[in-house]
Amino acid sequence: MIYHDNAMWENKNFPNRIKEDEDIIFMVREDIILLLGKALSLFVVVLILLFGRLLVVGFSNDILFISLFDSAFYSINILLLTVFVLIFHNYYLSLQIVTTERVIDIDQKGLFTREVNDMPLSNIEDISYKQSGVFGTLFNFGNVILQTAGTGSGGDTSVEDKVNGFIFNNIPSPSETCDTITKLYHKNQGQEVREAAIENARAMKREM
Repeated sequence: MIYHDNAMWENKNFPNRIKEDEDIIFMVREDIILLLGKALSLFVVVLILLFGRLLVVGFSNDILFISLFDSAFYSINILLLTVFVLIFHNYYLSLQIVTTERVIDIDQKGLFTREVNDMPLSNIEDISYKQSGVFGTLFNFGNVILQTAGTGSGGDTSVEDKVNGFIFNNIPSPSETCDTITKLYHKNQGQEVREAAIENARAMKREM
């Protein structure tokens, strides 16, 4: 599935298109179940605070104390709402893009901090994925690891710590993503071989 809408390349969050025929194959973000989990955690905190407020109102006749507690209650709720907005902002603007030419990793680290890296498909030397824990297996999300030449070594360091390349963290259906990138890589490699052969043939023809 190729995104034919050229307007997508005009998005200020995207890097520039490097070739006229470069198309976006797919885009992926962290699995939404993790965002919902963070939202649920904040909601539980709100419920606990609400329960505490009901207890204070029900068992205290001190108007000043109730007023102070209410001030703290609403201040904390506003803070929690702000935290969730920031979490959603970083979630929505952090994504990975796979095109016909390269892999692009966009990592939003705050309101005004964004890190963008890209890597040609031809630089990939190994593609793998990892699913960990009950939730990762149950909800089918995990990490896709794209390695280039050379990795670290030593100790019990995990593959994610040693990888020289990109890691797509906690994305949905990692096996399908891994398979798609693998097929795209082989297709890209085949195209490069054909182009090199054509160029060599032209060079030999010119020399004759």
